[in-house]
Amino acid sequence: MDAAETLPDNVPSIPISDGIAIKIRAQSHHMLANVPYDIFRMIVFSCWKGSNDDDHSNFPTTASHVCRTWRLYALDTGAFWASLEFRQARPHGAIMKYKVWLERARGSPLDISIGFQPFKGASVKHAKSIMRLIMPHVSHWRSFQVDRVPKKISRLIFDQLRDVSAPMLEVLKVFGEGHGSTFRKPTTTTCKLKPFVNGEASNLKELTVVGFPHNYFVTRFTGLQVLQLTQFDFYEAGPMKNVKSIQHILLSLPNLHTLHIDCYRPLTENIRSSSSLPTVPTRISHPSLTELWIHLPKADHDAILSSLDLPRVRYFLTRMQVEAPVGLALLPALSQYHPFLNLISLRLAGRYSDFPSRSLNIGISDHASQMNLTYFEGALAGLPLLKALTFDRVGFEGGKWLLCLGTTCPRLHWLTFIQCGRCTLEQIRAIVEARRTRHGFDALVRLRIEQWSTGSFIKMDKNVEEWLKRSLIYELNHTINSLNRDSYLSGVEELKSAGSLIEINPRSSRR
Repeated sequence: MDAAETLPDNVPSIPISDGIAIKIRAQSHHMLANVPYDIFRMIVFSCWKGSNDDDHSNFPTTASHVCRTWRLYALDTGAFWASLEFRQARPHGAIMKYKVWLERARGSPLDISIGFQPFKGASVKHAKSIMRLIMPHVSHWRSFQVDRVPKKISRLIFDQLRDVSAPMLEVLKVFGEGHGSTFRKPTTTTCKLKPFVNGEASNLKELTVVGFPHNYFVTRFTGLQVLQLTQFDFYEAGPMKNVKSIQHILLSLPNLHTLHIDCYRPLTENIRSSSSLPTVPTRISHPSLTELWIHLPKADHDAILSSLDLPRVRYFLTRMQVEAPVGLALLPALSQYHPFLNLISLRLAGRYSDFPSRSLNIGISDHASQMNLTYFEGALAGLPLLKALTFDRVGFEGGKWLLCLGTTCPRLHWLTFIQCGRCTLEQIRAIVEARRTRHGFDALVRLRIEQWSTGSFIKMDKNVEEWLKRSLIYELNHTINSLNRDSYLSGVEELKSAGSLIEINPRSSRR
């Protein structure tokens, strides 16, 4: 029998051998019934070799056919039948199946996902059939996702949501047509979606909007905690316009703790920032935000950070989930305002270059960067919890900017230099010694240097290297690999690099 078929509830299960039968005393509740659905499903799929998306979508039916015990558990657990995915080119079969599933769900919170596959042919007809099935249950929706459907179908779907309420809805995701396609230039459509404009979705906590205008969502759902926006127009908006947009979002959403901003354009790994930032007319504070990643041009990224006080943010990430570089031009604001008191890791990016070193054995560092570095000690004074500091292409002008590392950041453990210059290994050793003797300071645990084997970089010394190897974890590498670098965030905080962070998964329980 096909696993996708749905049997009537009274059909007996297929018998299994006594050797694997689960013994249950009639007078007691069996242990399986006490396992939350999410945990049960995770256990099964961790042991299910070669499982794919079809296996996952057919899981409730497959599980209910294993044995009598599993069938009773499945039929008694509404959450088993509460995930509906419309990703079939001909959705009629899925609609018939899900009619039975909705009866078995018995009011459980529903997770509904509509893909683009049903809308390649009779798109309007299929959309109306799907909406006729799910709209009577809108009060039980927990998550709703619409993924890359044609614009007219998006309008049809969300127009039906204008005058209804979804009191249990926690997660809403809408991806515009063409998102993810390598053959189409991404754009932000002018089509404005306004779900629940005359109704309520007061429990909405997580929102993803890709390729659609976002202003309505931000001002309508002010209780959001997680927000991901992919707006292709962010790319060409410019620093000041993007500063105002991000400030508007944060002021509108006081409970927000996670914000992802993405222009969905390829950005070269050019960490060289502007030598100065535009003057920000006003600064704002957001005490709740704990996670922020911004995939925008470097100048926009640094200008946005210079306009914010975020006392709970612990690090800044790229969409690849590696640490984002912060330009030296941000140091004056860090020194004056101390805006990131909870930061545990920081990657400072300069403009140092050893390009002339191939012939003259010198490196170049611009005057503006050196002026910004005069604020370095004051900036570090506002980072009392910092545990990891990375310098990326920073010139230290004889090492004078390094001295303050012996007297600031008492919790600092990891120190990394990537293609830096104008200092010596002996000066870095002096920092290690200074921190060891300073009362109340943690000793450095790990020192990592990445630079080419030739060029005007940190001046090495064999004797100092031997001393460092005896004193801490010391690494010298002659290759540069930003994605696979063993960093504090990956090694200690266990953040792993990823292809992208397009999706934010619901974190609520299925039980």
